[in-house]
Amino acid sequence: MRDWTAFVRAHLTLASLTPERESRIVRELAAQLEDFYRDALEQGKTEQDADAFARAQVADWDQMARDVERADRPHAKAGFDRVIEPRLEAWVAQQGRNPTGRTRGGPQVMANMLRDARYAIRQLGRTPGFTIVAILTLALGIGATSTIFSVVNGVLLRPLPYPNPSGLVRVYEILQQFGRFSVAPATFLDWRQQNTSFERIAAINSTGATFNSGTGPERVNGLLVSWDMFDLLQVNPAVGRTFRAEEDAPGKDAVIVISHTMWEQRFGSDPSALGRSITLNGMPVTIIGIMPAGFAFGDGVEFWRPLALNPSNPSRGGHFLAVYARLKPGVTIAQAHAEMKGISERLAAQYPANSANESAEVVGVHESMVAGIRPALLTLLAAVVVVVLIACANVANLLLVRASVRAKEIAIRTALGASRSRLVLQMLAESLVLSVAGGAAGLLLAYFAIHPIQTLSANGIPRASAISIDTNVLLFAFGVSMLTGVLFGVVPAWHASRTMVGSVLKEGGRSSTASGGRWMRNGLLIAEVAMSIVLLVGAVLLLRSFSRLVNVDPGFKPDHVLAFRVALPNASYRENHQRITFMESLATKLESIPDVTSAGGINALPMRGSYLLSFSVRGRPAAKPNEGPSANYRVVTPGYFKALGVPLLRGRTFTSQDAEKAPMVAVVDQQFADRHFPGQDPIGQAIDIGNGSDGYYEIVGVVGAVRQSSLDAQPAATMYVAYPQDAFSSMWVVMRTTGDPSSLSPAVRQTMRELDPNLPAYAMTALATVVNESVAQRRFSMLLLTVFASIALFLAAVGLYGVVAYMVSLRTQEIGLRMAIGAQRRDVLQMVLGGGMKLALIGVAIGLLAALLLSSVMSTMLFEIERFDPASYTTTALILLAIAALACYVPARRAMRVDPIVALRE
Repeated sequence: MRDWTAFVRAHLTLASLTPERESRIVRELAAQLEDFYRDALEQGKTEQDADAFARAQVADWDQMARDVERADRPHAKAGFDRVIEPRLEAWVAQQGRNPTGRTRGGPQVMANMLRDARYAIRQLGRTPGFTIVAILTLALGIGATSTIFSVVNGVLLRPLPYPNPSGLVRVYEILQQFGRFSVAPATFLDWRQQNTSFERIAAINSTGATFNSGTGPERVNGLLVSWDMFDLLQVNPAVGRTFRAEEDAPGKDAVIVISHTMWEQRFGSDPSALGRSITLNGMPVTIIGIMPAGFAFGDGVEFWRPLALNPSNPSRGGHFLAVYARLKPGVTIAQAHAEMKGISERLAAQYPANSANESAEVVGVHESMVAGIRPALLTLLAAVVVVVLIACANVANLLLVRASVRAKEIAIRTALGASRSRLVLQMLAESLVLSVAGGAAGLLLAYFAIHPIQTLSANGIPRASAISIDTNVLLFAFGVSMLTGVLFGVVPAWHASRTMVGSVLKEGGRSSTASGGRWMRNGLLIAEVAMSIVLLVGAVLLLRSFSRLVNVDPGFKPDHVLAFRVALPNASYRENHQRITFMESLATKLESIPDVTSAGGINALPMRGSYLLSFSVRGRPAAKPNEGPSANYRVVTPGYFKALGVPLLRGRTFTSQDAEKAPMVAVVDQQFADRHFPGQDPIGQAIDIGNGSDGYYEIVGVVGAVRQSSLDAQPAATMYVAYPQDAFSSMWVVMRTTGDPSSLSPAVRQTMRELDPNLPAYAMTALATVVNESVAQRRFSMLLLTVFASIALFLAAVGLYGVVAYMVSLRTQEIGLRMAIGAQRRDVLQMVLGGGMKLALIGVAIGLLAALLLSSVMSTMLFEIERFDPASYTTTALILLAIAALACYVPARRAMRVDPIVALRE
């Protein structure tokens, strides 16, 4: 390979320049010739032809020397990089043509692009401060966008991990009072028999089991499924088989399919596990299949067993099944919905006592999973798009400043014959190099953000485990990088290409583009501030909303409360008196533990969902079928209200006298009393609860209302029944402590071992954690939008500082002259600060108006805060103006220190 530096020295004589300048010019011209040489090789030329091609680019070395020396003399004060170097590199402007002037084809276009990229890298390398600031700015914007897109991709866009997922649908029963609801077993069996839209239709119900793997009893989560559920999903086991139709019947269902995770963790990947008989809940079952690695159906599910409905006596009143189906080829969701709605309405007419006013709805499985989170994710995606636009505006402003500094270089290139399009493409190459570097850095930031995002969203977003950096995210990041490169590069490139050669030469040491680019810089800055205001308003609204939410009184005192679950298997605790005795003994033993002040049990823990039952009031006319009142139904032990701190308002709570054979009694909450006994005293009234019992429950007390489902849901009417009078096999146990509840976990497990060594205490957690998890989705949205708003505020402040600082540098002579004729420092401060704050005020006004217009997007994400909340808008404006004032004050202070004599000399 030729030594191009030696070649240039041998041909170029620059006697009038200093050795340092001569050496720099030689190196730069050698680099240009090396680029020509490489391009020729890439086009398929031999080394000899490539060498000749490169040497032919400078036909007249004497003319080159005269041009360089002449360009150097008039502009010596302007600096080497601004005059001499552009004069040499202007030869690049002629790269679209060969030495004979004939246009080259497609391969040369690629060569030109590569040459422009190499030239852009060299140019950016000479201004490391500018380059680093631009890349970091873009990295923040592209990184934030890629992070949120990875969430949107994993949750909303990525198909379900089953074959032909678009054909999978969820079928709901529609109840007049509650909307979408679980399905009654008899209704499901009728649907299965009468539908013509589905290849298969199957039902599931959640379950759990106590499994002893040899290290002690453990609780494992499972699903009861119709025998053909795996056929519906079109997934085969890795080993063994799935269920047969005859096994999906009571008494014939002692078979189990386990997950790959359960096989690995609890059986050590032992191949002989297939066909082995194991004990679940004290009953033997046989492992007939092991599902493949990566298969998941249900959160944390480790096994599947047959649903085993009794077709001869199915329930039509109890709704507890989730129903899934696969559409037949050519059948749409709308067609299936119409058919299922018609079937359900016929069933409602056929069985009015249980199914009156019921209907059905068919929705895609994916849609049913993500419908609740979609608005929040799309709002966050829109927010990060705004962040990217702010980053683009910021970098565009930097490039405008850079273009004004390089005005002489552009003028010289134009004088040498570079076309406007060629200049624009060459400057766009710099923008694209910056955007690619910023995109790579942003993708790295996104990679490190994935784990925190998954942790933050684990309890608030479905399919959080699917969030990752995959091919779609990589392509998205690349696309955003290219798009941002064009967005922030095209305006500065177009503006710089309009440079007039004559005006530049007449201006001497000053930039001709300073005045022309001012409106663009100011416009971009105003846009930055306005977009920042929109994000800040959203963040402040969510912050104030979340603050109110977490300060809501849930109706109980979650601090210092430990909660865990106990499931009593039918094999050992078949009779009610056995369950009652166990729960009474457990409460007594727990209350004997030091630091435990009270303990109780409940069938459904607050913040972990609702359990609704219908009821009727004694003495009132019977309601029409499915039109009667309903309320949350809770079965509690006597110590529950004290353990949770639920206040007693009137009457009494349960005592040990409310035994299994004693008169049935109930306690209701204030919400129940206000809704169903307005203006009356509910104590002494009696209600007939649809829990399978025979007779009325007398209301003996009223307690405070509890938010049973979440902090952002109003308390629903709730009725409580004494545990001995409806002994559930699965119960939550709560215990109030005087210290850290988690420190008592070992004592609780020891207590359980003493009572029954085959029973685990599982799902153990502090109740405060349960409350926090109920607002996880809102916390996720609030935190991310706050982060994005902070990034936007930072970028806007940096942009404002940069513009004001640049304007101060341009007006140094003016400021010196003003001070020389008597202007005081405070006058200079007022002039600079006022100019910057004027732009900020215009941006704030536009941003507040835009935020008002767009606030409806966030209405569903707010809690007890109006979207036109004046405090939020005022706070946002004051925050941004304070930051803007600080950003303007720093360059203003610098302007105040200008020495008039030095400024006038320059």
